[in-house]
Amino acid sequence: MKLVFSLIIAVLISISSFAQDQIIKKDGKKISGKITEIGLSEIKYYSQDNLQGPIYSISKELVHMIIYENGKKELFDANDDLKNWDNYPGQLTKAIKLNFFSPLIGYSEFSFEKQLSVGKSYELSLGIIGLGNNNILDYNYSSINETKKNQFGIFVSGGYKFSKLPDFLFGRTRFTHIMQGAYIKPIIYLGSYSENRIAYKASSQYEIEKQQVNFAALHLEFGKQWVFGNKVLLDGYWGLGYGFDNKLESNSYTNSDATAAYNYANTRLGSSPGLSFSFGIKFGMLIK
Repeated sequence: MKLVFSLIIAVLISISSFAQDQIIKKDGKKISGKITEIGLSEIKYYSQDNLQGPIYSISKELVHMIIYENGKKELFDANDDLKNWDNYPGQLTKAIKLNFFSPLIGYSEFSFEKQLSVGKSYELSLGIIGLGNNNILDYNYSSINETKKNQFGIFVSGGYKFSKLPDFLFGRTRFTHIMQGAYIKPIIYLGSYSENRIAYKASSQYEIEKQQVNFAALHLEFGKQWVFGNKVLLDGYWGLGYGFDNKLESNSYTNSDATAAYNYANTRLGSSPGLSFSFGIKFGMLIK
């Protein structure tokens, strides 16, 4: 009788153990217990030895599969979770930004970005040329007094971001954000401004005159954006493409087209149209 009772107890224990959830790790090891929560970055569970005890957790990066007590299986791929918009609850998906160094070089640029889906967003910018440092015009003529550029104008830009899946802040910490990660962005710039230049006149005379410059550029920009605490962000980028403008050479005997042109939003190399590049660091704030 005792033998039969012992066998029944053993069978019940075996069935109970079998009925528990099984966490299969990528290294092949198994964890038995009762799963309580599957989050964005970790899985929480009770140990099989104490289903009323403390809650344990394991990183989802270490888990290959879960076999639930009803026999259902769930495979885990870290990238699958990052692709799902629903796994970023409560995160802000709009931001306003300021190009941090732009006032030092003669303009101020303000941007707005809106996340459309995981890995896709658009960004619009307005640049006010002249809202910043008014640099001295370079010249080597004693007949000309010190003159500043006195630049004034605006430019606008629009780009569409294609981002990699959001990455974790500083490697393997437990925070990621839908607006965070490396990206590539086709972008177009359009602008117009006036500024002083040194113009060659007859009889070997040089004078200061105001020129009106219209420009455009089509770039492919590469960058990376970090988000801190769902509040602020840092965006660093550089771009390469083609630029077009009607800027004239300064300090020239011929008043010819400039062989290189700094147009605030971009810098063109060679004659127009020519190779163009851009770069910058933006600080921003996330908004509702």
